[in-house]
Amino acid sequence: MDEGRFAIPTRIYLTATQRARLLRLLEHADRDLDDLLSELVVAYLETQAEPPSPPPEPSDALDAALRQRKAELRRLRPKLHDPHNPPPVWLRQMAADLEQEIARLERERASLAPRKREE
Repeated sequence: MDEGRFAIPTRIYLTATQRARLLRLLEHADRDLDDLLSELVVAYLETQAEPPSPPPEPSDALDAALRQRKAELRRLRPKLHDPHNPPPVWLRQMAADLEQEIARLERERASLAPRKREE
């Protein structure tokens, strides 16, 4: 295999008549099928415009913010459920605010993610 090139396993669907004709033409031209198909694909690609770029993935900053809020909430949870030291009101409010922020960030991330087609 040439450097920088790779093979793509594929199937070609032809009738028996088409297959026989193709084999005769390849034999007459002293060519291999893989060379012919490679040339056809290269020629096709040269005529095509670049496809549109995929939609952006959720941003790294959004993911980082979400991870940070979840880590903060994990650190607070033991203090919220300590039976010997009830949490102060401000700590419960802080946890509730973090939960709301996490939910908002997850909704925002979900809205940025590409939607799957329903089949």
